[in-house]
Amino acid sequence: MLEICDLNIRSNQQLLVKQVGLHISAGEIFALVGESGSGKSLTCLSLLSLLPEGLKAEGQIRFSSTDGRSDELLGMDQTLRTQYALKKIAYIFQEPLTALNPVQTCGTQLLENIALCGVSGRQAQKERAILLLNDVELTDSRKVMNAYPFQLSGGQRQRVMIAMAMAGDPELIVADEPTTALDVLLQDEILTLLQKLCREQKRSILLVSHDIDAVSRFSDRIAVMYKGEIVESGNTSDILTRPQHPYTKALLACKPTPEKKGLYLSTLADAMQTEGLVSKHFPEETVGSEVLAEIQNSGKDYRSDGQTYTALKDVSFEIRKGSSTGLIGESGSGKSTISKLLVQLEDASRGEIIYDFKNKRPLSSNVQMVFQDPFAALNPALRVDTMLLEVIRKHNTDLNVKQQLAEAVSLLEKVGLSSSDLKKYPKQFSGGQRQRLCIARALAAKPQLLICDESTSALDLSVQAQILNLLKELQISEQLSILMVTHSMAVAAWFCTWLIVLKNGSIVEQGPAADVLANPKDPYTRAMVAHI
Repeated sequence: MLEICDLNIRSNQQLLVKQVGLHISAGEIFALVGESGSGKSLTCLSLLSLLPEGLKAEGQIRFSSTDGRSDELLGMDQTLRTQYALKKIAYIFQEPLTALNPVQTCGTQLLENIALCGVSGRQAQKERAILLLNDVELTDSRKVMNAYPFQLSGGQRQRVMIAMAMAGDPELIVADEPTTALDVLLQDEILTLLQKLCREQKRSILLVSHDIDAVSRFSDRIAVMYKGEIVESGNTSDILTRPQHPYTKALLACKPTPEKKGLYLSTLADAMQTEGLVSKHFPEETVGSEVLAEIQNSGKDYRSDGQTYTALKDVSFEIRKGSSTGLIGESGSGKSTISKLLVQLEDASRGEIIYDFKNKRPLSSNVQMVFQDPFAALNPALRVDTMLLEVIRKHNTDLNVKQQLAEAVSLLEKVGLSSSDLKKYPKQFSGGQRQRLCIARALAAKPQLLICDESTSALDLSVQAQILNLLKELQISEQLSILMVTHSMAVAAWFCTWLIVLKNGSIVEQGPAADVLANPKDPYTRAMVAHI
């Protein structure tokens, strides 16, 4: 169905994608895997000449339709390209909350797509919309049609995006990181849905991801991209069980697992040199008996349209000094609500939170948070020295100017950066480096409790490994308590000694990590553990 030959993508004199060649058969699920910047998305955008301004594609991209027609896609005229975008090749983008219009209902946007694809008449369009929503297993079509994107869960929004992509009955679906920000069970739901649509309706899917493990269960073949080139391709089972290229082996080695607990995770550079063999241990963790924070029967209610919605039911747990506690659950389970209560961004509707930090410093000095998206968390107009010194001055009033600057340098070195980075702006750093800056800024307040709210979920596996190693080092060396808020049981199992599992605003299970992993009692916990 799709054949790409000798594809090059250039920016001025720089070659971003080099001699890429691949083919996708009718009814096949093909996964294109690699880290951010490897050229995956550029390769996909070149299919319909959607590359950003200043980039040029060369080579051949031929699409053969089921009706026997064959077209060269590179250099295609605008009219034919529009027809392809509506009825031949559809895109599902990474973040539905960004891709969907926030001021229009989902129904309005879906009906608009259906009309563009040639369905005329309001009644026929509505019938088509309901059919599409049923296909993506959104059976309460009236509620979904009337809802704005922010009123739906992440999984529901992604299903709406899939329904919109299916409006023109495309032959090829390009799914560009469709599950990156979703929890592991929701990832499986979305990928299972795509697999079902492919098998039942004879469509082909080009599945793009930085997580080779996530797509491995759903793809027929895999191609691995590294620095703009395809370094390895073949049947999924062969690639997973007998990877040949060092980069493929490294990608598989970076993933955190319970078996690697206590060991440093492989970074990309390490894994490519040692083929994933890691033997370096962390120092032994020492968790004290001192309780820093205790959540007692705390709950949170919200009011919307005259109705009360309970986001968090009465939950209770404690965080000890020097501990690593995992707060695990799907989107909407109440994880972020608990985080906001702990830093007093919101007040609990009932219950109480008791802090015992044994000092007279304000709560903002003792509790800091590292957020999910380092791109949004840093002010693009501020240099590194400005943002660090601002926090240092507020929380360390006894330091003079020279000492403040020395403290800023020390913080950068602590997170693996250097004094030469002080005068840089956030745009001059990679995603992993930005997350290191966020951690340095949080540490500038000298907190006793650090809340990491999905702080690695948007990162490539190799970058995630670097950040998790850094956080574990800081937790042990600084006797820092870390609350790891995550939807990944694999991350929590590797990082944490105590696990708390949330679902629908309630704690369904908590206990020592080893016990929860070895003998999960709740069905939801068992499902999460099964996906490690």
